[in-house]
Amino acid sequence: MSQVSLSRSQLYELVWSEPLNKVAERLGTSGPRLSQICDAHAIARPEQGHWLRLEMGKPVTVRALEPAPIGVSDTISIGASKRRKVRASPEAGHGLSDAASMSKVPQRLVRPHPLVAEWIATREQQVRKKEQVYDHRLKRLIEPMPLTPADRRRLRVADSIFKAVEKQGMQVKKGDRGELLMVRGGERFTFQLRYRLKRGQRQLTPDELRWRGADAQKWVYELYETDALVFEIKIWLPRGTRTEWEDSKRATLEQQLDDIIAGIVAAFPALDQLRREREEERRRSEIAARERRERENARRLDAGRFRHLLELASAWREAELAWAFLAALRERLPPGSPPVAGVETADWLAWAERKADEHGRLGSDPGSILDSIAEVTVWTYPGE
Repeated sequence: MSQVSLSRSQLYELVWSEPLNKVAERLGTSGPRLSQICDAHAIARPEQGHWLRLEMGKPVTVRALEPAPIGVSDTISIGASKRRKVRASPEAGHGLSDAASMSKVPQRLVRPHPLVAEWIATREQQVRKKEQVYDHRLKRLIEPMPLTPADRRRLRVADSIFKAVEKQGMQVKKGDRGELLMVRGGERFTFQLRYRLKRGQRQLTPDELRWRGADAQKWVYELYETDALVFEIKIWLPRGTRTEWEDSKRATLEQQLDDIIAGIVAAFPALDQLRREREEERRRSEIAARERRERENARRLDAGRFRHLLELASAWREAELAWAFLAALRERLPPGSPPVAGVETADWLAWAERKADEHGRLGSDPGSILDSIAEVTVWTYPGE
């Protein structure tokens, strides 16, 4: 099938009209490859089980087409690739402009990328100083040596990757702690280009043996670099998004360069999707927490008001007991009883009745009872 060109919105409409494999067949490509193309161009795809749920009449979620991120073209070309001789991963070349396709690693560095030039200058300076430096990967002090063929190969591959991704609108820079970053818009991730490490034994030197003693073990385990060059995206991405490429019998890293660049390009829409999902999850969590707080405050307020009602009822019952006692006291006091503590008996009884009325409130000021219940807040009884 000849190459097909369409816009992001057209491809979006297609992938939401029928299952992805059917759309891929119509466009002359495969389902996995079309998935990578959608991810590289920030085109939302139906979730797994979408079409089955639709058939069963169950509700489904349809995600809108977001605006194209910076550096992502609105025009997409899809068709069978005839340019690869080395079999590589399905995502090869997806989402790449013509300028980045068929990227090659040169045999020698010419006008290296600023980061690569900085690495070369740093190594040369270390070699001139002849001072040991701590290698964080090998976890030991090493004596800097002039660049080896393996070092130069890694630098050439790094130079090619950096220049290719920057043509796609990304930036390659160092972070605050010296880590390598790929940056586009508000998204970023760390990455590594390194030789894979293995653990092996090393015989101790005579000096080390003297320092450790005659009975000490005569070898140690140490990490050392293998011949396998690895490019790794150092961040968690959704399942199915490739994050590591390595030299293999089938293809060297140089032969996988387009796959690596396509993987880097595809990582940014995946990161953007993860960020949106996390924001939505955080928003839902905040709503749920707010609703829990509101329910708890409503429960506390209701409990506090009822507690205050019981306190008023208890006071009224105590006042009733006081009224009954005063009535009985009045009957038993003989007429003309002498003053008590300089106060007439009638005044003592009037004082007691007034206090009983204030305590019970139902007789003296019944309207204030509902007002006092309404004034209760969630903080009136903190332990409720």
